Amino acid sequence: AALARIAAAGAGVSVYLRDGAAGVPLKQDEGTEQARQKQWLDVGLGAQILRDLGATRIRTLASRDLNYVGLRGFGIEIEGNDALT
Repeated sequence: AALARIAAAGAGVSVYLRDGAAGVPLKQDEGTEQARQKQWLDVGLGAQILRDLGATRIRTLASRDLNYVGLRGFGIEIEGNDALT
């Protein structure tokens, strides 16, 4: 469904990160600081992929609302979030 939406828009990028790599929790309710640091590395990896592809302004397309922290540090601005249904 995501690829069909991108195709219909006529432009876009699909970056798939495995479950758990989409955001870093603000609270440390579960896991250790080491696990949280690993999550930050995953978010940074996705941001670097987007930058390498030339993306600087993005709209996210996801099945749930996610808050991506730290993307501005990579020069990426989120213009909006679209629900994938």
